[in-house]
Amino acid sequence: MSKRLLVIDDDESVIWVIRKALEPLGYEIETRTNIKTGIKIADKFKLVLLDLMLPDGNGIDALKEIKVFSPDTLVIIVTAHGRMESAIDAMKEGAYDYLEKPFDIEELKIVVEKAFRDMAMREELLKLRQSKEDAMPFHKAGQIIGKSGGMLKVFKEIGRVAPKDVTVLISGESGTGKELVARAIHNNSRRKFGAFVALNSASIPRELMEAELFGWEKGAFTGAVEKTEGKIQSADAGTLFLDEIAELDVDLQAKLLRFLQEREYSLLGSNKVIKSDVRIIGATNKDLKECVKRGLFREDLYYRFNVIEMKLPPLRERREDIIPLSRHFLKESIKAFELPPKEFSKDAAKALSGYDWPGNVRELENSIKRATILSRGSLIERRDLFASDYTDCSIREFLEGKLNGFLKKMTKVENANLYETIIGEVEKALLSSVLKETGGNQVKAAKILGINRNTLNKKMKEYKLI
Repeated sequence: MSKRLLVIDDDESVIWVIRKALEPLGYEIETRTNIKTGIKIADKFKLVLLDLMLPDGNGIDALKEIKVFSPDTLVIIVTAHGRMESAIDAMKEGAYDYLEKPFDIEELKIVVEKAFRDMAMREELLKLRQSKEDAMPFHKAGQIIGKSGGMLKVFKEIGRVAPKDVTVLISGESGTGKELVARAIHNNSRRKFGAFVALNSASIPRELMEAELFGWEKGAFTGAVEKTEGKIQSADAGTLFLDEIAELDVDLQAKLLRFLQEREYSLLGSNKVIKSDVRIIGATNKDLKECVKRGLFREDLYYRFNVIEMKLPPLRERREDIIPLSRHFLKESIKAFELPPKEFSKDAAKALSGYDWPGNVRELENSIKRATILSRGSLIERRDLFASDYTDCSIREFLEGKLNGFLKKMTKVENANLYETIIGEVEKALLSSVLKETGGNQVKAAKILGINRNTLNKKMKEYKLI
């Protein structure tokens, strides 16, 4: 890691001391004497030493601005006007440390060295976390794919929201990628070195949700054989993603509201109050305003979550993203299942773009995965994508698909009498299936088949179906 740091201080004697202490240790130091010029280049440095009192403003205000536009930059406040209040304010606003002038040279060295060690450790942890996410199947941990106007709007909102440590509500239909957006917000925030913990409120029984969220003490309830941390504790210093928040029990909503207000909670079975530094991102596929009107969701909790709302467009409203997404899922499927290269036929691509995808991106992903596995040859056809939709797969296509493998073997056999053999087997299978469907009722079967009942009876005897 490059050992570059920025000093924003108008006292030349202080700058001289810092240079004398740190440059022999290999640090590259750049200096600015006011906030305006310092903030312009602060994002280019991993560490900033910032004076509390400067000619053009207050160091605390400068710290806030640096943290908004460069959340990964560590800031050490240095001041000759040391007061308890300023130290507390600095740490509350995200300062890494606080040093009073005249500061001890050895203390300065220790604090700066520690800051760079912490940064190196954070970067290593981030690399490890990203390598784990890269190993996850398909797009669950990857980048969000989209070039439509709707998705470009989402990308811009992620950029604006991520650095600001506020609660976010992501709304959209099921399968639109709400967790992906939440991960993108986390990965572009100052919390990206912390854990991203996801909890689906709809997948956990209501009576267990509180324990899952807050954790429990040993003996708190039957089966609580040991103390267990909840998702809030697991996400400390990181982000907790609560999916399907409309499914939360009303009583639990009150406890979650208290946590959002006070940033403190207690384990089940304990009176001990625990502080937690965690960012909450909620998601829902329901209209929360309507849920509030119906008394299913607390109004005060709704406004707590709705500080910033991001609405994700359904896939049918961003059709230009369907083919890029499909190609991405196809590439990932081929890699995951170790299959030979495949591509979509023109008819398949047209069908992909024309379908409304009520299950959105999740349905598209699953369809591509299934088609990649089941399709034969290097082309994925329309019938591979919509196998359950009989209107998209003709009888001829169905029979051709079934006969291809059989014919390759039979054409090598002389005197196979293929025509009579295949016609007979198809007719027998057809009659058998229809009779089974009608429960053996020959009148209904003949009507479905469009043949005379006597003809049906004759065929049944011929194929020994009676």
